[in-house]
Formats: sequence, C-alpha cells, structure tokens
Amino acid sequence: MIIIKALLKNKPEFGAEYVEINDPVPKAKEIMIKTKAAAICGTDLHHYEWDETAINFTKNFQVKFPLILGHECSGEVVEIGSEVTNIKVGDKIALETHIPCGICYQCRIGNLHNCQNMGLYGTTYNGCFADYAIAPAKVAFVLPEGVSYEEGALFEPSGVAMRGIEEATIQPGDTVLIYGCGPIGQFAIQMANICGAAKVIAIDINPFRINMAKELDVITINAQEEDPVEAVKVLTRDKGGVDIAIELTGAASVYQNIFKMIRLEGRLVTIGHPSKEVAVNFTRDINQKGLAIKGIFGRRIWNTWQHLAELVVNEKIDLLKVVTNRYKLKQYEEAFKKAHEDSGKILFV
Repeated sequence: MIIIKALLKNKPEFGAEYVEINDPVPKAKEIMIKTKAAAICGTDLHHYEWDETAINFTKNFQVKFPLILGHECSGEVVEIGSEVTNIKVGDKIALETHIPCGICYQCRIGNLHNCQNMGLYGTTYNGCFADYAIAPAKVAFVLPEGVSYEEGALFEPSGVAMRGIEEATIQPGDTVLIYGCGPIGQFAIQMANICGAAKVIAIDINPFRINMAKELDVITINAQEEDPVEAVKVLTRDKGGVDIAIELTGAASVYQNIFKMIRLEGRLVTIGHPSKEVAVNFTRDINQKGLAIKGIFGRRIWNTWQHLAELVVNEKIDLLKVVTNRYKLKQYEEAFKKAHEDSGKILFV
C-alpha cells in the first residue's frame, strides 16, 4: 500500500490541508502517475482562497468537495486501468486540464478543448497536488524524449500562450502587443518573436515581471509610470496601432484602453478572464474599427500540444525561464504566499 499525501480542499472556504489520503486505484479508463513536477496556476490561487473569481468560475461546473487541487503537472505513469491502450506504465506524461466527453457535437467536430460536457482537472476532478495522482488516460500527453519533468509541468500553461499565438495568426513583420507579463505572457512573448513579429510590446504594472520580460527581446511599458496608449501610439506611428493585441491580465479595466492601441482591421485575442462584466462600445471599437476578436479557452487537443512540443524539443523557446521558485508540496503555505509576492512561475518538485 502506498502512503499518499495530497493538498486537499475540504470546503468552499479559504485554504487547504496537506493530508494523507487513501491509496487511489485507477478505474478502467484512468491512469495513475507519480507526480514529478506541478505548477501553481492563477486558478489554483483563486481556488485556495475561494474568492469571487473562484466562485464565479465554478458556477458553470459541478465542483464537489473534498477536492485535490492542482492541474498543471507532469509525472511517470505507474499504473493503468484495464481499458487503457494509449498509455503504458513508464511513460513520461503531462496532463491536459480540459476533459472532453468525446461524444457531444463540439467533440465530434474536433473542438474537444471546448466540450459541451467538459470536466476540468483539478476543479471537477481530483487534481495533481499529490505524491500520486489519478487522471483520465484520454488527457495524458506523452512527452517527447529530451523534455524534462519540469518543462512538462509547464506544457499546460504555455499551451494557453501557444493557442493564443496560433489564433493570432502573426505574419512576418507584424507588431504584437502582449498585455500582461505574467508567466503566460512571457511564454507568449517568446512565441511571438519566433513567429516573425518585427516588434513585440509588453505592458504590465508589476516591475518584477516587467524586468523578467525585458530578458525576452521585447519593448516593455510600465502602465503605472506612463500612459500605455500614448506609448503604443508612438511605437506604432505609421500603422496607427499594433496589428495584434493579446490580452492576458483578465483585468476589466484594460478594456478601457486596449481598443485604442489596435490599428484599423487589427486583431484582438483575449485569454485573461475578467471577474466582472466589461462595457464595450461595439460601434466605435469593433465595427467601425473592423476589429477581429478571438476568445481563448484552453489548448486545442492535441494540435496545440504538438506545436508546443516541437518548439521545446528544438530549443526554440525556454519554458524554464519563467520559473523563479521551487518548493516541496508540504511547503504549500509558503508557496501560495510567495505567489502573491514578486515571483514568476512556482513549481512543486
């Protein structure tokens, strides 16, 4: 019998507990992994604190307690269910968070990432903040040779950036705005550069994250120190704005000015989830501007993962550049506290 420790949330209230749990056994279509690396996501922070964002986010999903937190991870497969054929014991895998049903209309036409009956790993399904974790075999991605466990744990969040870049359809010579210099923003900066953007501009209000972004061949703007709209106008004087803007902050206030930074017939990709409604002037900011907008929720399964894997294996991007802190799972309180301070991506290893 394996003694397993996990970060368990027992009630819809602040906090979680590091506890011993019963030895899990994978069902017919499940796998069990020995967790090698896991990362703290903004969603984990909201779930841990059980704030308004967590409450709003989980209204659309059937969340049950107790719940093991965590969804960004990698590990070694140590056991498989009786009906699992696509994964074998010993495989090094990372997990997709979006759990598709495989039978609804969206799944049938290839949109498994936005399934009509979708489950969410670490939200509606026990997650990976544990020594050993159970997951549906259908959301396991076998990592290519040469990809480390720490890199594998970052495939899920960097896959969000990858999907945003895919949908941005960057053309060589484009000017791209990355609004938000958190970990996903830093992934997106690297990807925009290798896609041929002539100029990448990044905006944030956090000096620590701005300094991290400066190492990635990008023009940075601190929105607390200068007017971001005026700064972007100066940088895009001929075009009248950026060709593409990718919004990653989820701050509703950003939408008061982001439309002013995009050129006529430009494109907006939205990734961050505002916690409240956003007022938009459709006539001025979308119709008369000829603006194309694409919302992002998850990674295409498995297109985005394959594109990302090729970039990592061929060393076109460095996922570990965003990592600033590593902790043992039992240090979770310190880790979650650090996530509110100056930090990049935080890993449990």
